[in-house]
Formats: sequence, structure tokens, C-alpha cells
Amino acid sequence: MPRSQRPTTAYGSDAMTHRILRALLAAACAGAAASCAAHRAPALPSARPETLGLSPAALARIGPALQAFVDSGKVAGIYAVIVRHGRIGYERTFGWMDVARREPMRRDAIFRIYSMTKPVTAVGILRLVDEGKLRLDDPVSRYVPAFARVKVFAGGTADAPILAEPASPITVRQLLNHTSGLPYGLTASPVDTIFARARLYDASRTLAEFADSLARIPLLFSPGTSWSYSSGLDVAGRVIEVASGQPLDRFLEEQVFRPLGMRDTGFRIRPDMRGRLATVYTHDPDGTLRPLGTDGLMAMFEPGARFVWGSGGLLATPDDYLRFALMLLNGGALGGTRILRPETVALMTHNTVPPELTPVSYPSLGDPTYGFGLGVAVKVDTAGAARPGPVGIFRWSGYLGTYFWVDPANDLIAMVWTQHSPGGRYPLEATFQKLVYDALMP
Repeated sequence: MPRSQRPTTAYGSDAMTHRILRALLAAACAGAAASCAAHRAPALPSARPETLGLSPAALARIGPALQAFVDSGKVAGIYAVIVRHGRIGYERTFGWMDVARREPMRRDAIFRIYSMTKPVTAVGILRLVDEGKLRLDDPVSRYVPAFARVKVFAGGTADAPILAEPASPITVRQLLNHTSGLPYGLTASPVDTIFARARLYDASRTLAEFADSLARIPLLFSPGTSWSYSSGLDVAGRVIEVASGQPLDRFLEEQVFRPLGMRDTGFRIRPDMRGRLATVYTHDPDGTLRPLGTDGLMAMFEPGARFVWGSGGLLATPDDYLRFALMLLNGGALGGTRILRPETVALMTHNTVPPELTPVSYPSLGDPTYGFGLGVAVKVDTAGAARPGPVGIFRWSGYLGTYFWVDPANDLIAMVWTQHSPGGRYPLEATFQKLVYDALMP
């Protein structure tokens, strides 16, 4: 049929019609994808609180307490969840994912989880242990030769340090339980001053370059003789790369995230994450909330970064991290997928710090009753505890206010997350933890 004789429609020519229909279909698909993202099924099924041994009346007190943090301008938004016996008994969001855009906090929001990356990197190491590719008591220098020449600070100043040989080499185990002596720039010691001046956390640096540079900075103490929160999990990330023959991000994607269905967890902001990325806030001097903006650490998450930050660089949704935590509570398996052997999880989640170094002291714990396992703090006593809960709880947190703990005795996982710098400025976790244990029925 000649072109001039082809029928037209209300939209004009049939070619134009096809273009319009394709555009409408694409828009519909995009809208459906966005809707699915906003309303994805939870990571775990829900159940009535009373069937899980949770008091509905006590749970009702959580909402007003957490909402008060938002209403008073302390934080912009909060996600909270309680899981018991593998079911969600409480899950709520409060406030805003982005204040200026008036976007409510979502259960599928993407959070920068900072130091909650450490337990994940520890699991990566332990997976290689289970596979026989490394041992926890191997010297780190077997994988990062520069650490064969590491020295210990023995006196002097940051400008003129006196150095000595360590009494023993750093082991892989000591990287995971923070007894390596590696600095982190968190104290006023000369060693941490040297560390801070070196500016090792640079998004343009590779993990291999980081590890080699760190080995030239003296240790705070001889390995195994003290406890100090450290950059050890970054070195552990490099050990994973050498032992596995893969970049850290690829190894964790293939060995942990994909098997567990953690589809929104990774070290870089993907294009599909932008619309769900929770804004990080801080406070102006007058107390007003404002977006933090990009700083040196925030740059680690951007697509162009080279550094794979094994101690703090993961993005994740609460759903994804719930799957990770439940895998640990289940002794290394989730559904039909096994990540670690039960005995390996038991080692990870029990105190590995010598009695003379226990309890460990770190401000974010807020409780003097913890030792340290491999990548997680572990509750070892209840006498003098600042917060409720039995011996055996294991936990950690992230600098921007993401918190999780697992209570094997009560078959319980609890998380409360926000995005605020610094996250520990307000007692969000302490408030939530008390309310959770108030809700446990006898």
C-alpha cells in the first residue's frame, strides 16, 4: 500500500503511533520498577508479635520514643526492626530519607553502613579459612610482604619516633579482633598522629597501596598485647584479595552477597540506587540539620573511587543486612545456602580477646561488658552492664548511626538505623535496646 494511502490514527501516522506506544510502555515499566522498589517484599516474613513472645503493648511504646528523635530535630529519619524466631515482629520507619525533598524514610532505603562493613569483611576471611586458603594464625606478611618490616612505637614523638621490633608478627586473627596494634587515627597518641598525617583513606588509592603504606607506620603496641579499635579490617580486605586472587568487592559479591540475596549491597553507588539513597545529615552550630555533603570518606562510595574500603565502605539496605545477620544467627546458613561452617560462626561470635584484655573499651559500645570476637563485639558479662541483654549478644555499629545486634539466647535480631554524622551523638541505640528488651514476654 502506498504511504499516502496508509490509514492514520488519532496520533497521526502509524510510525508515530509506534514511537508513542514504545514511550508509554517504557514509562510504565519504569514506573512499575520504581513501585516494586518502594514496595519490595520484606527479607523475612512477619508474624503477630504475641506469637513471637513480644508484647504488643510494650512494642507500642517504641514508636513515640523513636519519633521523638525526629520531631526534636536530632535526626532526619529512622528505620527500626525486631526479628524473633526468624519472623519480623516489629518494623517501622520514621521521618525522612531526604528532608528538603520531603521523601519519607523507606524500608528499602540505601544506607552507608560504615563500620558495619567490618563483620562482612570478617566473614570473607572466614570463608577462605573454611576453604583452606588461609589460616587465622598465619602472619599477615605471608599475604602482604611489607608487614614483615613493621615496627612498634617505643617512645619519642610523632616527628621523632623511637621504634623497636615487635615481639611477634601480626596474625590474620589479630586483624579481626583489633589486637594487631595497627592505628586508626582515633586517639591522641603519636602513632595515631602519624597515621592521620599520612591521609591513607583516599578514594584514589588502591587497597594494595593502602596496605603497603600502612605497614610503614609504627604499631601502637606489640601484636596481641593490648586491644585498640583499628584499621585491621582494611588489611584483612587486602589479605582476601591476595588469598583469593580476586578484588575484594568481587569476592564478597560472589561469595557472600549474591548467595544470600543481598542485591542492594556493594561498595559503589549504582545508578539504580540514587533514588533510594538516604541523605546523610549533620548539625550546624545552631543545631539545625543540614546535609553533610561530600567529604573524603563519603567519596569512597562514588563510582569513580578506586579504594575498596573493607572497614567501612559498604552500602546496604536494612533488608540485606537482616539476611546477613540471620545467616550468622543460623550458624552460617540461610535457607539452603551455607556461607560458613557452624564451628566457624561460633568462633567468630565468641570472645577471642585474652582475659587480661577483657572487657574492651570503645565509646560506641556504651557498655563495659564486652569482649571481641572476629569482626564483632561479644557480651561476656552482665555485672555492671549499662544496657539490658544476656551474655552472648554479638553486635557492631556504623559511624553514621547504623546499629545491629544478635541475641542467640533469645533468638532475636534487632536493628535501628539512621544517617547522621556523628551517629553516636544521641542515644538512639541505647533507647531502642531498652525498649526491645522491655517487650520480651516471660
